[in-house]
Amino acid sequence: MSLRKFSTVLASAAMALVAVAVPASAETSVLARTVYYSASAYSSQADQAAQIWSSRAPNVRMVRGGNATIRIYGTTGGGSRAYPCGLGCATIYIDSRDIAAGHNALRIVTHEIGHGLGLPDNYNGVCSYLMSGGSAGTSCTNPYPNSQEAARVNQLFAGGVATTVTKTDVYANR
Repeated sequence: MSLRKFSTVLASAAMALVAVAVPASAETSVLARTVYYSASAYSSQADQAAQIWSSRAPNVRMVRGGNATIRIYGTTGGGSRAYPCGLGCATIYIDSRDIAAGHNALRIVTHEIGHGLGLPDNYNGVCSYLMSGGSAGTSCTNPYPNSQEAARVNQLFAGGVATTVTKTDVYANR
């Protein structure tokens, strides 16, 4: 057998072993970027929001703890808001007055985390758009990103696009 033919056979065998050793489901988790978060307020909503984003955008895996780059705090006054500091990084304030006014806490937390994951506001008032925020009204309780929003986060965390969001978001003013 020639050296060239041997190399081709060896390469094919190695590729077959890799295909057997790494199932498709493992490939997704290997590619996912872990984003650590902490929550000193609205803790259960933060955990639910992290699960929502992790399940909707497979390139992101949100985990509580570690060296948190998304930090969630409670506040009173000023509106719920996010101060993004890069992709997968934000300081978030959830305003108790927004909750008292009838806005859904889980929707607010998931929306604000969306800013930390690279999404801008969308002021269209449509409830199916998570990033429409408070413009959808207090009757909107949808905490899930729609397919376009999830796809955009997935694209941002695929490594092909880097972005920094600098806009300050105030949820109650939509």
